[in-house]
Amino acid sequence: MIDNNIQQLIDSGSSVVKLPAGEFRGPFYADRPCTIEGNGTTLWNSDNNVFVIDSPDVKLKDLRIEMIDPAEDRFSVCSHYPFEAENVEIIGLTAGAGDEDTVPDVQKQIKLGSFRAETENTFVFEIYSPGDATVETEMKDISVFPVSLKKGINRITVKTAVLPSGTFIYGDILIKSFFTRRFYIQGMASENAEIVADKLIYQVDNEEIDRLKDAPKKNADTVKNIKRPSPPPQERASSGNAQRETPRNTPQAKPMTTHALSRGERISIDEYSGDPLRIYMSYRALFKEIDIDPYAFMLDANGVTSCDDDFVFFGNRETMSGAITFMDDGSIELDLRKVPEHIKKISFVYSIYQPGPGDNFSKVMEPYAAVLQQGRELFRYTASELFAETTIIFMEIYKHNSGWKLNTVGQGYRDGLKRLCASYGLIVS
Repeated sequence: MIDNNIQQLIDSGSSVVKLPAGEFRGPFYADRPCTIEGNGTTLWNSDNNVFVIDSPDVKLKDLRIEMIDPAEDRFSVCSHYPFEAENVEIIGLTAGAGDEDTVPDVQKQIKLGSFRAETENTFVFEIYSPGDATVETEMKDISVFPVSLKKGINRITVKTAVLPSGTFIYGDILIKSFFTRRFYIQGMASENAEIVADKLIYQVDNEEIDRLKDAPKKNADTVKNIKRPSPPPQERASSGNAQRETPRNTPQAKPMTTHALSRGERISIDEYSGDPLRIYMSYRALFKEIDIDPYAFMLDANGVTSCDDDFVFFGNRETMSGAITFMDDGSIELDLRKVPEHIKKISFVYSIYQPGPGDNFSKVMEPYAAVLQQGRELFRYTASELFAETTIIFMEIYKHNSGWKLNTVGQGYRDGLKRLCASYGLIVS
């Protein structure tokens, strides 16, 4: 389903518009009364608004609406009229949503760092709530309190369970008011770390809170100028001929000859170490709508990830050294010049997110990982021999003498990411 078809569904005249699973780039417009209902659906944008409501009696339900490059003049949800929302998760600012407009777009990662193993530890972070809200988490090895918030600045305490050394905890905390906002939390239990007691790990920006307190009034004027554009004549004449947009996780590469690699092939990449590399995964087609997430593990001489900072994914988007960055388009950027001395290997892994029955790489036609530099694709490895796995190590980049080599691994795991993490020294909670 392409993005233009999503707008056509919204315009279809149905009182309940059921959107398919997947990620779709906006902007989208609801200019008639209806219910927009998702099903594992993410609507997103980076350079314009995501969803604009220009009609009374609109309801949003079971959606994730994401502004991936937030700015003051771009909104995840923008409405000219009061509307309803049920189980709608947002990232980014809003306009026309009442007190929700006063919520700043804050960092979504809560890093606990290392804390003492075999004992409880407590951390505190601040959160601004636009009104009464609840706090929820399904993480089994932490507890949060209070679970009910009032309008204004609230302090939330996170308490860890008694965990063995080397346990990596990762999960999310949901703040549910009119909208749902998600925060990712991570940390690692270590026998060498200090006991943590009520450590304040995040404070709200009071100046930003003050700046946004009048946002509902100011946004009322802004919203007046946000209207659905009229399509150009040629688009009105042939709206059914829209071309499929490049998938969000597939950067555009400049044409050149790509070196196709075989499984187990090892090649020197020293000549490419002077500029950052981009690693991304894509495929020829999906037989079923599934989400595939990238992960990068930085490994020491013992083949383990020695701290949580060396594990990069959507909840930890950058290493402290700046060597690895999780990009908004789903690719991973690697700067070999910034790799810490103790790191000997970087493993690039792709895993199906929350796989259901039968969800594995047999649902993915010709999955491949590619390496780009300055927009040009250098290498590509297609893992066509793996089917029943839910997690695949596509490639590794490792130190060899004084240089770097790339190895196409093509090793899969049927029982998911947890077993792979354990092999890298991470006990995932």
